[in-house]
Amino acid sequence: MRKFVMVSPNFWVGQTGRDLRRVGSFAQLAALYLLSNPLANYTGLYRLPIIYIANDLGLTLDQVRAALVAIEQTGFARYDENSEYVWIVEGARHQLGEHLKASDHKVKFVNKEFAAISKSCPFLHDYFNKYASSLHLKPRSDMPELITPRVAAEVASVHARSAKPELAAAKALQPEAVPAVVTVAEQVPAEEVEDEAALAKTDTTQGLWRPTDVAEQLASFLAERERRGFSAAGSKAVAKFVQTFSAQHDDHIATEFLKAAAAAGDYDIIDHALYAAEVVAKYDI
Repeated sequence: MRKFVMVSPNFWVGQTGRDLRRVGSFAQLAALYLLSNPLANYTGLYRLPIIYIANDLGLTLDQVRAALVAIEQTGFARYDENSEYVWIVEGARHQLGEHLKASDHKVKFVNKEFAAISKSCPFLHDYFNKYASSLHLKPRSDMPELITPRVAAEVASVHARSAKPELAAAKALQPEAVPAVVTVAEQVPAEEVEDEAALAKTDTTQGLWRPTDVAEQLASFLAERERRGFSAAGSKAVAKFVQTFSAQHDDHIATEFLKAAAAAGDYDIIDHALYAAEVVAKYDI
């Protein structure tokens, strides 16, 4: 249970606060409860049985249901009684900030909370679409349909803006220059996925792939990726991405790039521009 919660003064005087006041005092009280109850978290998406709201606020179930409907009409929060999940739509932005750095320790916390949400929650898709870029959310392995072209474009755009434009490695990773991994572009049919170890050590006719230490690092990376439950279909796209990156730079840089992604637990290499920038800065390329 959290020891404190941030409630902005705008809750009372901002536009949403005024809207809540207009729809009734029960709605205003229930909205404050959604922010500050013992089960609430910083992500704004969590399970909250309706009976808890009624008991803690001294309201009947019908009064709570009416308040939740009114709250949803203001856009402040959404509630699904079947799954018992509530989503405070701007909750994560207010509690965690507009945009987290990939290295922020809160990213790990947010992804842990997101991964723990039940598949029955009807807000998963919308939550991911809204916060994938700003919170560096990793797609759940059991819900590949969460990745949409719009989200992919937004994630790529955020990464491009965060990277230093003068860094060659970051430039090389722009979508037009490099085939993107499955989370930011194409979906690879499962039947086309090859054995990871063989794929990592494959030489191309163009001489783009050199079977050195980076091949072993890639094989290990892909094995860990699938051990963690990521789809096998994504492994081919990840390998293709790393092969191209290695060809454009060198094996040592590509190996360090993979190590950075593994250290961050990013087995879909979502934050590719960040890792490239880190490696480039480290070796003063």
